[in-house]
Amino acid sequence: MKAHDLRDYLFDQIPLARAIGIEIEEASLDQVIITAPLAPNSNHMDTAFGGSLATILILACYSYLFNRLKSEGHKAHVLIKDGHTQYHKPVREDLKAICHAPDEELLSHFIHVFERRGKARIKLDAFIQTGPDKSCTFSGEFVAVKA
Repeated sequence: MKAHDLRDYLFDQIPLARAIGIEIEEASLDQVIITAPLAPNSNHMDTAFGGSLATILILACYSYLFNRLKSEGHKAHVLIKDGHTQYHKPVREDLKAICHAPDEELLSHFIHVFERRGKARIKLDAFIQTGPDKSCTFSGEFVAVKA
């Protein structure tokens, strides 16, 4: 799926994505990178609002899984089941969330179960990159259900 198509899908299906001003920098089978400007996502301390950070991290994982399933010809609803965000240091610049593909063996098992049962779950991780550091990390369990 092309980056602008994924962005438009998110805008249509998840209005909060438009509200925080996301852009898809990359949408591949290896990773998804989502950016958002700091200004509409800032708090009273002129740093990124925690809710915006959590949202963009979840969107990166959601987008990775949705894009991966679509690329393999599957129509699926993707839902978050559980998630945990850790805030390591304040974010004082535009937001950049990265979700890398999970281990290939884990992903293959997920796809196999999804194809067999029509439903599967997988753990995905993402982080907010600021300079050379990770300012926030996220780990969550996502469920895909055949549409």
